[in-house]
Amino acid sequence: LPPPTSGQAMPPPPTSGQAMLPPPTSGQAMPPPPTSGQAMLPPPTSGHAMLPPRSLTQAMPGPLPTSGQVVSGHPPTSGQPFLPPPPTSGQVYPPQPTSGQVFPPPPTSGQVYPPQPTSGLAFPPPPTSGQAFTPSPTSGQIHPPPPPTVGQGPPTAGQALPTGPGLTGQPPRGLQAGPHGPLAAAPPGSMAGPQMMAAPGQVRPAGSGQAAAASGQHPGRAPLDPELQPINLLENRNILPATPLKHPEATLPGNLGRYNSKPSVFCCTMNAIPSSSGLLGKLKLPLAVHIHPYREMGPKECPVLHPGIIVRCRVCRAYINPFVTFVDARHWRCNLCFRANSLPEDFDFNPSTGKHGDRTHRMEIRRATVEYIAPSEYMLRPPQPCVYYFLVDVSYNAVESGVLGVFCRTLLDNLAHLPGDARTLVGILTFDSTLHFYNLSSSLSQPQMLVVSDVDDVFLPSPNSLLVNLRESRELIRTLLEDLPGIFANNRSIHSALGPALQAAEKLLHPIGGRVTVLMSTLPNVGPGSLKYRDVAPSSVKMDTLNMAPASDFYKKLALECSSQQIAVDLFCFSGQFIDVSTVSCISKFSSGQVFYYPDFHHRKETSRQKFEQDLKRYLTRKIGFEAVMRVRCTEGLSLHTFHGNFFVRSTDLLSLPNVNPDHGYAMNIAIDENLKDGSAVCFQAALLYTSSKGERRIRVHTLCLPVSKQPAQIYAKLDIQAMAGVLAKMAVDRAASATLGDAREALLNIVLDCTRMYRSHFASSMQASQFALPSSLRLLPLFMLSLLKHPAFSLNSKISYDVRTHAMNLIKTLPLDYLMAYIHPRMYAVHLLTEKDVVEDEEGKESVTAPILQLSAEKMTRYGMFLMDYGVGMQIWVSKDAPQELIQKILGVKHFGAIPETMVSLPALENETAVLVGKLVKQVSSSRQYFMPLLVIREDGPHRLQFIDKLVEDRTEHGTSYYEFLTHVNRQLSK
Repeated sequence: LPPPTSGQAMPPPPTSGQAMLPPPTSGQAMPPPPTSGQAMLPPPTSGHAMLPPRSLTQAMPGPLPTSGQVVSGHPPTSGQPFLPPPPTSGQVYPPQPTSGQVFPPPPTSGQVYPPQPTSGLAFPPPPTSGQAFTPSPTSGQIHPPPPPTVGQGPPTAGQALPTGPGLTGQPPRGLQAGPHGPLAAAPPGSMAGPQMMAAPGQVRPAGSGQAAAASGQHPGRAPLDPELQPINLLENRNILPATPLKHPEATLPGNLGRYNSKPSVFCCTMNAIPSSSGLLGKLKLPLAVHIHPYREMGPKECPVLHPGIIVRCRVCRAYINPFVTFVDARHWRCNLCFRANSLPEDFDFNPSTGKHGDRTHRMEIRRATVEYIAPSEYMLRPPQPCVYYFLVDVSYNAVESGVLGVFCRTLLDNLAHLPGDARTLVGILTFDSTLHFYNLSSSLSQPQMLVVSDVDDVFLPSPNSLLVNLRESRELIRTLLEDLPGIFANNRSIHSALGPALQAAEKLLHPIGGRVTVLMSTLPNVGPGSLKYRDVAPSSVKMDTLNMAPASDFYKKLALECSSQQIAVDLFCFSGQFIDVSTVSCISKFSSGQVFYYPDFHHRKETSRQKFEQDLKRYLTRKIGFEAVMRVRCTEGLSLHTFHGNFFVRSTDLLSLPNVNPDHGYAMNIAIDENLKDGSAVCFQAALLYTSSKGERRIRVHTLCLPVSKQPAQIYAKLDIQAMAGVLAKMAVDRAASATLGDAREALLNIVLDCTRMYRSHFASSMQASQFALPSSLRLLPLFMLSLLKHPAFSLNSKISYDVRTHAMNLIKTLPLDYLMAYIHPRMYAVHLLTEKDVVEDEEGKESVTAPILQLSAEKMTRYGMFLMDYGVGMQIWVSKDAPQELIQKILGVKHFGAIPETMVSLPALENETAVLVGKLVKQVSSSRQYFMPLLVIREDGPHRLQFIDKLVEDRTEHGTSYYEFLTHVNRQLSK
């Protein structure tokens, strides 16, 4: 034996007849503990207790750590040594850490045990004087409780912490002793919460016997948050919840989260904001916010305030909100720039009580969504009147398909319901190869047509009488609308001067601003802005290389001119042929307008005619805001860098919206420019300044407050999968326009790959390669990405026309998040299973039907059932061929399956329980959208059956894989 080092005891000599034990060589197993008659181990080194003999039945201090597990030791109690379990046969002693495993070295004399963590390790800090050894985990921190001593179990609720040398029974620093014992219960959503048990029908974590190994835990370790438990998607295919998804709530101190704007108005992809740009980059997920600023809301949801002074920050100009801090009775601190500001003198005065010092009546600090009636300093000019100018295509296609006739009748019926006041102005222009202006002056006895044939240099023949007051010239307008279909009934022109018509509208509305409504059914082919047929036929272009960029910048440039003059252009497109929606829609995209598209429209087709009539009716009568701008502010350290929607970006955070309507939503990507303090909060505030149809200048303010975290675990647990899928879809549309359709599809697939890799590296490193694991918060990400890959916007199906694909992308860019999710991933209900038990009442006594949502697979359908499909912009009812005759009679009012009309677009009002329940569900789905939702009844053997089947995204189709095949493909990519 080598000589002992300084301070080391000399081993005793062997007893009589006993051989000296040689030291173990590399890779040699340590001999087992001494049996009777065998010499004891050498005495301990300085500071170590004597090791008592161990029997085979004696309890061990705890199981060995598994791969990737952080070991946190526990100091011995009085008389108890710190000793790992004895080695088994063939085991090297001391045990070596496996790949990715952290194993603490033995303590030297005077060293605190366990050792301090290095960067990125989750070791608890050393105890201070009088503090229990194992502190409670901070938000998002994961560490196991100390292993029990021999014969001791884990502390139960209300039981004091174990005591011993250097330990006391006091709770750790940072925990308050509550009424139920020294350790208060963990808050909801904390990482130290109890293990959740799977309810019936709930997805269980990756195998009942694999959960601990998959998460890198052992039974003594505190369980992961339920949202972080790994779910093996290959084993758990039924992951779609039967109830609508809910947005996760932000965990803020003092329950401040209840003051946030509703998620349907303002939400974020992450309800725990990463503390640095580096952490955000590691997550491989976008940080973005969705805003639906002009959503139709009642006075309870959005109170209207008329204060004498609007309280704003003097530095960043943010509006006072529930998340500011009041320094004292006269000052408040901004929650965006953190500067102190003074309060108005009467801010604390309560007019109902007549007393000062009471702020509880101030709605702006009680509600995150409020609307102010703005004073005169918010006006650069007097509020503009409502201006509606209609450009109507009267070429052969428009007349023959019935577009002109349906438009004139619908406008006649709703002329009296146009939003506005006594100043409302209206004008009409028709076009084919020439422009037809109409003098509607109240001094005339009948309308006067003024024709301009020089479309290369447009001029206004009578500038003062082309826009007239609606009240003064109502009868002339009605006469014109009644006569227009007859005037152009025999028109055979196949030309369209859309560009010159738009130029004329811009000149006419230039001094005032307003809204231009365009109806087109022919590819523009005359004058400025004329387009040529692009060879985008499926037979000539490989779908992967398809580029969705516009063919000309004429309409974009004209849109920017319109936007600068507060003019918005809305577009209604009708055609069964190519009209280049990708290029023409730029006039709406950059002027905050809206695009409607009706392929194969004809007034004899009840489905398309009804949709156009109802869309136009809502369009004419819905709320509208003029000359609007929206500014989105965020806490210092954050910035906006990408915008999604129809608008013009005037500055880094200011959007120009000549018109704002309640059917449009917007999204913005967020960049982290500076490191944020862990445990703090960040805020986003959107302020929409607009002129109402009554001539009032108003400001609608929405505020969102979210916590900051540096722990990936907490960020993963607070991911909003709906907001995430929505912004990823919008980003994919941008990629398709700037690159190719194949690049957009590849980006959607890479999101799933990158997210899964990052989650495995953080929380599921020990899972087998055959297991495809994601946390509960991200379990629907692959399904939503597959839905996008099969969506008409991104599908490789060559039968989808270029214009249909473009319009689908326009909808993805502009739909508010709640409506967009149903458009991306439809919802299917089994209406033949509805019973009275599915009808529930809320607190206000309002009834709703809680039908379970089914997976989009034929496997979930029966041969005798009827199913309702909500696909975001419409509804379909599928009638199976073997559906009972009695069921068909009760719901559809026909005698048998063969009597169902192929174009049935409504349900009859029948007085039986089944029909009433189905009617309630259809009405509930329809009323959940602010726009018209057409209904189509589809027979299993009917001509429209593929429209329904294509929405079963979990099944394999000619142009896409099934959900299980998609998961298998992604898992193979992960294994490479």
